[in-house]
Amino acid sequence: MQPIEIFPQNIFQKSNLELDKNYLNKLHSSIELMRRGDVNGTMISNVEFGWQSKALPQTGPFENLTQKIIKEAYSFCKNLKNFNFSKIEFISLWANINYPNDINWPHTHDGDIAGVYYVDVYENCGDLILDSYSYNLHNKLAFYLASLHKKIITPHNDLLVLFDSNCWHSVTKNKSNKTRISMSFNLKIYD
Repeated sequence: MQPIEIFPQNIFQKSNLELDKNYLNKLHSSIELMRRGDVNGTMISNVEFGWQSKALPQTGPFENLTQKIIKEAYSFCKNLKNFNFSKIEFISLWANINYPNDINWPHTHDGDIAGVYYVDVYENCGDLILDSYSYNLHNKLAFYLASLHKKIITPHNDLLVLFDSNCWHSVTKNKSNKTRISMSFNLKIYD
């Protein structure tokens, strides 16, 4: 008898947005200026580690990025068999800075689609882990199935990763001696 896996829980997609280096430098500079103006930022998945901005506008230096994210989100949803929707909108957008040895704790997001865009990253600066915590550590079979589907995504500049917002995710330790800069966001899908 052949076992059949059931109840897939999470999906993801990754792609490059093909934003040029000058635009990435502009994003980097904008994020750094915001950090200087608000050194404490906000604490969500980075408690005791790194810096996260408060909510950012989808205009100004972020407009080109947000338009490309929405375009990719439409493609993401259109490629789901028999999935119906009418529009996708931003709920929130924020910046993340992970300094050497920083992490992001396992967490989920609001909305329907969550994602991250990598602005300025380096080798060993922390991988994105997409994971499932819908298992009991004492159940060997459930643990096996969860680990079978764990995704480890090594970031590179201009990479966009989209995933369903209830997918547990975290960022491993930044083992480089450089800062890791990314943008995160939540999107809402409407019927």
